[in-house]
Amino acid sequence: MKSLESLITTCIELGATRAMVNLGVTSGEISQRQAEKVYGSWFKMAASSRRILPVRTGNGNSATKWYSVTEILGLRAQDELRAELTNN
Repeated sequence: MKSLESLITTCIELGATRAMVNLGVTSGEISQRQAEKVYGSWFKMAASSRRILPVRTGNGNSATKWYSVTEILGLRAQDELRAELTNN
């Protein structure tokens, strides 16, 4: 039941984020460092396995990588749905 609640929450976040991006309220991008703080080890594993790629990278060797929040939430929703189906 916990994974179903998490899936619903992620889908709500995804819808709200898409609405804000479509209305021009936000760019819908998040830095890699901030994404790691917000989404934790799940994001780190998804990024390291290249399941999610940056949408923009700054200049230089230690350039900031920017990720799409809607892509992050979409992938997380897929993972949570897969987990929910596996558990049932």
